[in-house]
Amino acid sequence: MMDKQTFIIAGVIFIATYLLATAIYFLFKRYITAKEATLLQERVRLDDFRAHLERQLMELNLKFSVSEGKWKELNHLVLAGQTPKVLPNMHGVTSTFLSQHGINRSEIKVDKNLLFVITPFHEDLSDEFAAVKEAGESLDFNVNRGDERVEADSIFLQILNLILSSNIIVANITGRNPNVFYELGLAHAFDKKVILISHHSSPIPFDVQAKRILFYKDNEELKAKLTPMLKEYSKN
Repeated sequence: MMDKQTFIIAGVIFIATYLLATAIYFLFKRYITAKEATLLQERVRLDDFRAHLERQLMELNLKFSVSEGKWKELNHLVLAGQTPKVLPNMHGVTSTFLSQHGINRSEIKVDKNLLFVITPFHEDLSDEFAAVKEAGESLDFNVNRGDERVEADSIFLQILNLILSSNIIVANITGRNPNVFYELGLAHAFDKKVILISHHSSPIPFDVQAKRILFYKDNEELKAKLTPMLKEYSKN
C-alpha cells in the first residue's frame, strides 16, 4: 500500500513539475517575443528620430545657406579646394590636386609628434578639443588644428600642410560639419592614420558607419578611450 501511495505521490510531483516547467517555458517564450517586439518598436522609433534629426540638420543647413555669402561661409573649405593655385617650377609632383595648390608632397616631412585635430570651429565643441589636446599632450604629441583666424586665402593651404605633415589625425564628426568631412576625405585620400570620434548622441552617416569610431558621452570618457588608441596608432 505504501509503495502504491509513493508511486502516486511521485507521479503527482512529476506531473506538477512538468506542468510548471511547461508554464515557465511558455511564459519565457512570451517574454522573449514581447522583448523582441519592444526592441523592434524601439528600433523603428530610433530610425524615425534619426530621420527627424536628418531633416532638422538639412533645414539648419538650408537656413544657414539662405544667401550665397552664407553658403560660402558654411562650405569655405570645400570651395577653397576647388580653387587651384598653380605655381611655377613644380617638378616631381605626383598629385595633381596638390600641385594645383602649390604643394610638393615629396618636400613635406611627416612629424611623428604632430597630432592634427579635424573639428568644427564651434565653441560648443571647444571642450572636446581640449580633451583631445590633453590626451595627445600626455603622450608628448604636439596637438594642432586649423585656425580660422588666419587669412581666408591661406587657411586651406595651412590645413592641407597640417594633414600631410601629421603623424595621426583625430576627426570629430559630431554634427556632420561639411568642412570636417571634406578634410576627413582628404586625410583618407592621403592615406593618413585617422581616428574618428563622435558624441554618442550624434547620428552617423551610413558611409562612415563601417569605420572604427570612438563614441564618448563626456570629455573624461573621451580622454580615457582616446589615450590608448593614440598609443596604438603611434606604434604603427
